[in-house]
Amino acid sequence: MRKAVPLSTAYRLIGPGPVVLISSVLNDRAGLTPIAWHMPVSDDPPLIALEIWKDHFIHKAILQTGDFVINIPSSDMAGTVRSLGSVSGSKIDKFEKYGLMKENSKKVKSPRLKSAIGILECKLHKDENLLKKYSVILGDVVYAEAEKKIFTDRWLTESSGPRIMQHLGGRIFSVPDKKTI
Repeated sequence: MRKAVPLSTAYRLIGPGPVVLISSVLNDRAGLTPIAWHMPVSDDPPLIALEIWKDHFIHKAILQTGDFVINIPSSDMAGTVRSLGSVSGSKIDKFEKYGLMKENSKKVKSPRLKSAIGILECKLHKDENLLKKYSVILGDVVYAEAEKKIFTDRWLTESSGPRIMQHLGGRIFSVPDKKTI
């Protein structure tokens, strides 16, 4: 028997997706923030959509810099991801506060998270309607890389070691089981 689901949480029926950390720069300050609302839009050319509230530091950073990096954290970073989501980058340098190392990107100005298990470097694909109406940011993926021991043409959930984290809502995360079906 099914039950009615409140519309405020209905989106979770089609989740979970991996939590990602978005990095960009605003006025020379690097920002890093967790985002759970994202999706691929196209694979040819590769295009990604992110929903980021317009008043968030990272939203402003992306618009100023014109690029961003999608950093995929490993499951052993769950506590750090929760902490990153609880403070604003406008008030503190999150890389410094949480002891996270930056590295230069290959194709964009925004820094990358050195400990990320996957990277998507993106250039802003400006769509004023999506930005204004829904706070949706589009990114043209210009470079990507992933840890070879846990990603081939897909995440190797059957391997031991670090995994992607999926966001289930609130402060709850899970990791894919090792079993594939």
